[in-house]
Amino acid sequence: MHHTPDQQTTTHATIERASLLSFELIRLEVVPEYEAIPVQIEQNGRPVDYTIVDERWTETGTMERDVRLSRPVSLETVYTVFHPGHKTIVAVPREIVQTKEFERRYAYDGPLGLVFGATTIEAFIWSPVAFSIWVTVHDETTSREIERFRMTRQSRGVWHADIPRLYEGLLYRLHVKTPVETNDVVDPYAKAVSLNGEFGVLVDVESHLASSVERVERPPLRKATDAVIYELHIRDFTSHPSSTSRMKGLYGSVAETGLRTQAGHSAGLDYIKQLGVTHVQLLPVHDFGSVDEATRMPYNWGYDPIHWFAIEGSYASEPRAPLSRVTEYAELVTDLHRAGLRVVVDVVMNHVYVREQSALEALVPYYFFRYEHDGTVANGTGVGNDTASERYMMRRMIVDCVTYFASAYHVDGFRFDLMGIHDVETMNQVRIALDKIDRSILIYGEGWDLATPLSPSMKATSHNAAHMPRIGHFNDMMRDALKGSTFNDRERGFVSGNEWREWELRECLTGAVQIPNVTVGRFPSPQYTINYVEAHDNHTTYDKLKLACEDIDEATRLRMQRFATAIVLTSQGVPFLHAGQEFGRTKHGVENSYNAPDRINHLDWDLRDERACEVEYVKTLLKLRRRHTCFRYDTRQKVIEQFKFLPSPPGVIAYEVTASHSYDAWQRVRVYLNGTFEDVTFHAEGDWNVFVQGETASLTPIDRNPAEIRVESLSMTIIAC
Repeated sequence: MHHTPDQQTTTHATIERASLLSFELIRLEVVPEYEAIPVQIEQNGRPVDYTIVDERWTETGTMERDVRLSRPVSLETVYTVFHPGHKTIVAVPREIVQTKEFERRYAYDGPLGLVFGATTIEAFIWSPVAFSIWVTVHDETTSREIERFRMTRQSRGVWHADIPRLYEGLLYRLHVKTPVETNDVVDPYAKAVSLNGEFGVLVDVESHLASSVERVERPPLRKATDAVIYELHIRDFTSHPSSTSRMKGLYGSVAETGLRTQAGHSAGLDYIKQLGVTHVQLLPVHDFGSVDEATRMPYNWGYDPIHWFAIEGSYASEPRAPLSRVTEYAELVTDLHRAGLRVVVDVVMNHVYVREQSALEALVPYYFFRYEHDGTVANGTGVGNDTASERYMMRRMIVDCVTYFASAYHVDGFRFDLMGIHDVETMNQVRIALDKIDRSILIYGEGWDLATPLSPSMKATSHNAAHMPRIGHFNDMMRDALKGSTFNDRERGFVSGNEWREWELRECLTGAVQIPNVTVGRFPSPQYTINYVEAHDNHTTYDKLKLACEDIDEATRLRMQRFATAIVLTSQGVPFLHAGQEFGRTKHGVENSYNAPDRINHLDWDLRDERACEVEYVKTLLKLRRRHTCFRYDTRQKVIEQFKFLPSPPGVIAYEVTASHSYDAWQRVRVYLNGTFEDVTFHAEGDWNVFVQGETASLTPIDRNPAEIRVESLSMTIIAC
């Protein structure tokens, strides 16, 4: 008797599980009372001979049996196993898709997604394990299916279909059948999607952008340490009640000019431009799943991606019009370039929103995600799944996605969320691919060592920075040295009087490089360290200081806040500012505000007015950084030769840096950091001018040739000659 996958007898299952281990082996899990009865295996209904190579009892009392087939597995066919007269089980290609042999046979470098020709739209989908795939075409208004096209299987597991170009502009999905189940999913390479990402759209995004959005050259960037990154959430920027934006919460709002606060200060794009940053890092713009695009509610940061190649619709003026989000995001990039600002994409490819509902899992079950040794889904991300970047087609998807954004949208940098989930080779492939487009494109990420089943040497962590040339890492040592441990609300840092953090801060001031007999070092050069004290994650600096320094008055807390920001902006490396940090942004004590309402997350423009002097201080520091080469060394050798710590009392750090060029107006610079609650003084030893002292930063000398250099408590002093 021959069985088909859909046939089932009326009796219960005697085989709990059947899985393809490799191209020779199947693993069966047999119910105990049937373990002595021979199992039958069929390929497309025809019997297959096999031999038992191993069997053992499991902890749950079943018999686990590995059997070797008489001929190699063919993924194009159906394998069923059964005890005669009992329920048929389809063998699932689980472990087999994680083997090197699978990669050797099916790694694919040809086109994926849609390719637009003169009369047809070619669709390419990769799924070596699929039994069948159909492209279903749907009406753009009613979503009703109006046509379907059967895809044909080609070499290396890719499927192909030709769709007449007369269907251009309509919606499409994939109807895919695998040994695991049958699903309707969106093409993972879809570059345009409908409302809430329910369908892909048959539209040539690249051609549309080329013809409808002006392309402006990237603003110049000679080296990474010339960059100053400003992290911004699109909705936060204009959601405050006092914002005068005409496009609140939309892509276009970030590029609005001419906006003013209630006190008449600059707001909107004018504010960012005048602040003096070089890069705007936007929180995720990949299409994500936690916000209803029709209502733009509830609030969310967007770290729950669904479609990596497509743009989020909740920031678009017309979320129901698929090209609205595409055009408006591209126009935003152009407008920022025109304003002299570069744009960084927040890459969230370490996980998907819901693995069980993802197109990746539907197309090639068990391939795109990482698994623990016991077969459970890896969860180093803490949100339910880890993508397996070490597998060829997942790595390819990451490289394809970032190069697509760099070429189609002309973006200038990529910040990798939880980069430590990815592997070293993937990140190096990203760097190589982007260098072919523009070597000035920044790549950096969170190099945390997370509990994902990769060997330590393979993880893209800060420990392996030397193996990932020209890829930056967030310097959490600087963050915690400045404000105290992120994981201990009450702990203070250097800027709040904790002298024990001084040695860590010394390590970071140099760009976290190794200076013989001085610092241990963490990175190969200053270009690798992203210096920061706060980001969208965790408490803002102001809120952290409020928790850790309950007995401190408001003026002193703001002094600490200013001190922390000043150190970030003047240290060797790449400075990073969280939007609003420059005036003491608060989230009212909410530590993880990813889904908190606007009143918690918005950028408070009234507070910007109230603390205008803090903004001016930061603007001046950034001008000084830009003008003087001593704050922007790009090699370890320059740090070794031109950075020198000076003698100082406990809780105080003093160092001298020298200019990289003879034409720099500041040939020698001394920086003093006082992390104590008392003022200190240093003998001047020469003709120095004071440019930064206490709450004042100036482009012209505050004091000329003083006999003593005064460093106020919890503050920075900079002198130069």
